[in-house]
Amino acid sequence: MNKKIFVACDVSTIDEATNLIEKIKDDIFGIKVGLQYISATGTAGIQALSKFKLPIFYDYKAFDIKNTVCESIKSLKKIEISYATIHLLNGENTLIEARKISEGLGIKLIGVSVLTSFSDSDLESLGFSENVEKQVQKLTRIASKANLPGIVCSPHEVKIIKKISPELLCFTPGIRFASEKQDQKRTMNAKEALESGSDFLIIGRPITSGDPKKNIKNILNSIK
Repeated sequence: MNKKIFVACDVSTIDEATNLIEKIKDDIFGIKVGLQYISATGTAGIQALSKFKLPIFYDYKAFDIKNTVCESIKSLKKIEISYATIHLLNGENTLIEARKISEGLGIKLIGVSVLTSFSDSDLESLGFSENVEKQVQKLTRIASKANLPGIVCSPHEVKIIKKISPELLCFTPGIRFASEKQDQKRTMNAKEALESGSDFLIIGRPITSGDPKKNIKNILNSIK
């Protein structure tokens, strides 16, 4: 089951990141880096992680006008990554062009649906007419039309996505222990998420808070 887990490397220094991965490299599938690490360490931070020979999930959530998004995808050829994220709200045309560029670089472009920190009321306050479930359905159809290989979603929407587009890989953050919620609102524990059909789990604080080696062993034991 370790082949299902990306650890979310939400730290600000290369030393913190490499020390973390060194402890758990044999128990994970890959490494997810987001804005915190990317902004703090730049391309050097990615290069430092490439030594572990694990897939790197570059979660920068590209969202801009078409030309800017596509040029940003082209720039990813400078770093060794396997996956990169793009907001599905960019729309079908931008997603198609960006996906074509990423394929040429050997990078899988993964669409971001609705952030796991958002609830129905959050979407309403932002002017969206649909609730989370209906918005995810709409975005899933866009991802499918654009032929993206996967989508980032909460574990609560996996069954919905698989019903619409079974071929889409589902990458699910919002993995928490039963007593742990924090800033995530649409959460499940690891076993529940896998049973719902998640293809990959993206797990941060449940692994990184405290003893990472002990934490990931507990998670792996819970999903045996």
